[in-house]
Amino acid sequence: MNLHRHGYNGRGGEYYSEDPLITGIMGAMTSIGTSKYGVYTYAKHFALNDQEYKRTTNLCTWANEQAIREIYLRPFEICVKNAKTTINYISDENGTMSSKEINAATALMSSFNRIGTTWAGGYTNLMTNVLRNEWNFQGAVISDFNLYGYMPSDQGMRAGTDMQLTWKKTFADTDSATSRIALRKAYHNLFYM
Repeated sequence: MNLHRHGYNGRGGEYYSEDPLITGIMGAMTSIGTSKYGVYTYAKHFALNDQEYKRTTNLCTWANEQAIREIYLRPFEICVKNAKTTINYISDENGTMSSKEINAATALMSSFNRIGTTWAGGYTNLMTNVLRNEWNFQGAVISDFNLYGYMPSDQGMRAGTDMQLTWKKTFADTDSATSRIALRKAYHNLFYM
């Protein structure tokens, strides 16, 4: 879901386009197509992930809000808001079949980079304020591969990242009221997905 911003990006072959609208539509269609088979697709890398070089060592992305919203977040916004699918389910004890339209995009992966000086998955303005509060994203967010000291699990959990893609990192704080609230939200998001 990232963009072809330059020819030297090591992941350019994974990305749909250099245009936010085309990328958003293609991502939404992919989410719709896979959801018909009961599969959730992780749209990645959320967000501003434009380079591979030194991505795990102090890669700080700087941009103004207008550029971030119009260029880098737009594909994700289109996917989250427009990807819909219909599910069929048994609605009563008599086996009556019903259907309901739901969001098809229920899974995202955050990115390695920092936005300014804050790791993308630990950035509350991105993960909660924009993604969940503005766009009404209902689903789960997983971090990118988290083996690095600048991606604290506790920060990510409190910011709105629900899972860590790693086997070594654990939460340092699981006893405070704020961590338990964040864990409950994370479980809710995972179960919804």
